[in-house]
Amino acid sequence: MDLKTTLKKKIQSFVKDRQALSALPLAEILCELNPNDNESHFLKTKAHFEAREYENVINAVSFALRVDRENVEFITLGMKAAFEIGELKQSVKFANSLIELDKENICAICYIAKCSELCGDTVEAVRYYKIALEKDPFCGEALMSMVKRKLLTPKEISDFIDTLRFPPEAEIIKKCYKAKLNITNMDSDWSQDLPPNLALLQKVRREYERNNLHKALLLISNFLERDPYDRDAVCLYLCTLIDMNATPKLFEEAHFLTKNKSRSELAVYAIGCYYYSLSNFERAGRYFCRATELDCYFAEAWVAYGHCYSKLEEGEQALDVYRRAMNFFPGLTECLTFSGMQYSRIHQWPIAVCFFEESLKKSPNNPLVLNEMGVVFVRNGNLQEALKFFYQAYNNLPNKENPSERQDCILFNLATILRKLGEYNEAIKYYTQYVKCRPGAGHAHCALGFTYHLLGNLKVAIMHYHRVLSIKLDSFCRGLLDRALSTDSGRNISGLMKDKEGANPTSQGKVSFSMISKTFRSVSSAESVLRTPKSSVERSLSF
Repeated sequence: MDLKTTLKKKIQSFVKDRQALSALPLAEILCELNPNDNESHFLKTKAHFEAREYENVINAVSFALRVDRENVEFITLGMKAAFEIGELKQSVKFANSLIELDKENICAICYIAKCSELCGDTVEAVRYYKIALEKDPFCGEALMSMVKRKLLTPKEISDFIDTLRFPPEAEIIKKCYKAKLNITNMDSDWSQDLPPNLALLQKVRREYERNNLHKALLLISNFLERDPYDRDAVCLYLCTLIDMNATPKLFEEAHFLTKNKSRSELAVYAIGCYYYSLSNFERAGRYFCRATELDCYFAEAWVAYGHCYSKLEEGEQALDVYRRAMNFFPGLTECLTFSGMQYSRIHQWPIAVCFFEESLKKSPNNPLVLNEMGVVFVRNGNLQEALKFFYQAYNNLPNKENPSERQDCILFNLATILRKLGEYNEAIKYYTQYVKCRPGAGHAHCALGFTYHLLGNLKVAIMHYHRVLSIKLDSFCRGLLDRALSTDSGRNISGLMKDKEGANPTSQGKVSFSMISKTFRSVSSAESVLRTPKSSVERSLSF
């Protein structure tokens, strides 16, 4: 065996083992011995690439293409090297050259999509990712880029997956692709053929959306025992802990993640969740901001960061964060919803409606958005139209008997509108359901007692008024109790019917924010955020 053959084998072995610094000196010697051998120059270029000396790679590729303009291996290395140093135009140029030589070159198509994405042209990025998947449905990079970057909504991606043509024996891949999406309305039988981890994560999402938090926590804990650093699972775990107010466990998880230096953005996000659960929103916002700096495609961190500003009543800053998140994640509808809610808070109803309508186009059955549309119509005095939206929101709740804290306001709003429209029995039905969900909510007992008062059932009304005062002293409720007691003693009730039902209380609607990863709790959830995860927002109407 001669020296040249020995050097080539050694260089190939070093490159394969990622020992580029050992391969480079040998490659230099080989090129000196074989100055006109393309294979020797390619090995040297590959060694430069493995050593991350990307400028040298591009120079070598440019020199090699003067001799052979159709050398696919050199062009591919040049495309990858240009992408690594941010020379996106040059990377696209190399990729187009590869496509001219071979229209089925999936790698080149994906690189054009990635360059388009970095340039902010998400529409073009989606187009090329779809082309890559149509040519090769097994191209997981293209699909996961659309899913992780949230370039499309889960429904849009799911519809596109249905159009892909898989071999009959590979139909399970289609199910696995769909399991990566945050779609929770699939039945339990649908996930039977999935790999165990995917099936388990799908089940956790379903239980979380149904507000079965203890069951979701048990399942996600089992998942994290197998894969403790899976981002989707960790975000879902953190959301569940926040909803359960399990601050000690949040501290433990944040402490555990900080030990892993390769997942620093996830550790910082977990620390932010810990401070969020303590209602220290200023400090939580700093950590969420840091998480977005470490990974600008961390959707859950973006939504949580915006929520912190909302909690601090910094509406302009919250809107700025949500807008930036919308640019990064055009498929994250929760950001549209949260932006609309910020405009609602400052009574900019027309602008808020624009955001809500856009969100409904992408997610027509989102109960949170339907609730917000109902709130807008209430503010504009159109109670009948508001009632339609509240009924739609209620019918789309994942768990009507036990809605989550971010969704139970739908019950209260629906009952309030029914009461204002004089449908007292229906209002009592939904108020009672709301009280079952939040037995410690004084305003719920007050509203329920007031409705019974209007019906003339003073005994039950007085009982609920006393319950309110046992929870928290309230002058308004105290006044209602005095009137009920005096009326029960034989005084006229007509004054109450005329004064109270026609009056609008002056107290402002309660606004509260809770985390996802909701999915982005994603909202939107972010939602939901996303869960999505996904972070979410809730609001009840004024009593």
